[in-house]
Amino acid sequence: MHLATPSIRHRSRPQRARSRARGDHRRVVLVVNANASGAADIAARATHELRAAGAAVRARPTADEAELAAVVGDSDGARVVLAGGDGTVHALANLDLPELPPVALLPAGRANNVARALGIPVDPRAAARLAVRGRPVRVDALRVETPERGLFAVEGVSAGFHAAARHRYDGTNSADLGAGVRALAAQLRAFRPEHLALRLDGVRFADRPVAQVFLSNLPYFGFGFHVDPFADAHDGLLEAIVLDARTRRSVVRALAAARTGRHLEGQGTAWRRARRASIDGPLPLVADAQPLGVTTAHVAVAPGRLRLVAPEARP
Repeated sequence: MHLATPSIRHRSRPQRARSRARGDHRRVVLVVNANASGAADIAARATHELRAAGAAVRARPTADEAELAAVVGDSDGARVVLAGGDGTVHALANLDLPELPPVALLPAGRANNVARALGIPVDPRAAARLAVRGRPVRVDALRVETPERGLFAVEGVSAGFHAAARHRYDGTNSADLGAGVRALAAQLRAFRPEHLALRLDGVRFADRPVAQVFLSNLPYFGFGFHVDPFADAHDGLLEAIVLDARTRRSVVRALAAARTGRHLEGQGTAWRRARRASIDGPLPLVADAQPLGVTTAHVAVAPGRLRLVAPEARP
């Protein structure tokens, strides 16, 4: 900073104040999960790319949600940048803060469903440029209430076969494909349709045995499922997608089709948009990647719960 004349100093002070009030994109607080494998390498690579994009970077490793809340809540106008995957965004959505600040994402997961849904690049250099120079977008979440707990989901809610398989998953992290295959095979052997009692905006939508239901906020769910090609994370709506399947073979076909979004074209699939949904009979439930047990749930859209930096700002 040049301090040549009193007049220059006089002009620079309110400019700095206005910049801090708006949020200084060039000052970055980089948040990395301290428990992640290779956390130090992730932080080093992310710091390098953010500096190359023109940011002054302060790295803050966090070991739990309390530390994440402390860092996010005390960013002092700097842009918060999360280096992580879908689980990191899920943790952000569930922070107990009066309001969540704008946050940028450097995708570092396996599925990166949130990044893909919002058009955030997975290339580190492009993601860093967007994180420093981009503008935040309001992104909906889903508020999920069961008799036992309440939480926010970003991707969506799964009930039925897929959720039951997720309950069997015993991998050390979400990228353990072997554990995923074992859980899926075990649940397939035990498969039988389960009774779904589902209301959408207070109106009965399903009351019959089904294989699976997704309540979607984003197009993608889990590891590779394109469950909702029509999802818009900014519209204040969720999509309920019900898959009817009576045999093991038919449920495998339905889930295989769901990997590419083709399941909506086939028979035995019903879907509808709504602002809220109620699963009135106990079913295995998962919110994002979080198993909730066998229970009932009320799910409602939480409009604009998140503000994430994305390629195109929306009103």
